[in-house]
Amino acid sequence: MKTLTERPHWPHTLDDITNSLDGIWGLVGATGVNGNLFRLERSLHEPLSYTLVEYRGEDERDIVRRQIYGPEQREDAVKEFAQSIGFELS
Repeated sequence: MKTLTERPHWPHTLDDITNSLDGIWGLVGATGVNGNLFRLERSLHEPLSYTLVEYRGEDERDIVRRQIYGPEQREDAVKEFAQSIGFELS
């Protein structure tokens, strides 16, 4: 795995992303290559879903887009988040 840019912030690997989703809060966020904030969140209650939200800049009140993924689309959600924050996936 390569990153498009040098990023001093976290997450550093795909494992960081999935470990955060599997953790107690079920949430991971980072600034994307376009300068917008991205958050990927797992629902804490049934039905299980994953929500990817892009905010304009760092303003969490200004939502650019919101995408909801079902449990069978978890890998797609992680991939979309990772690419948004600069990971180059093969």
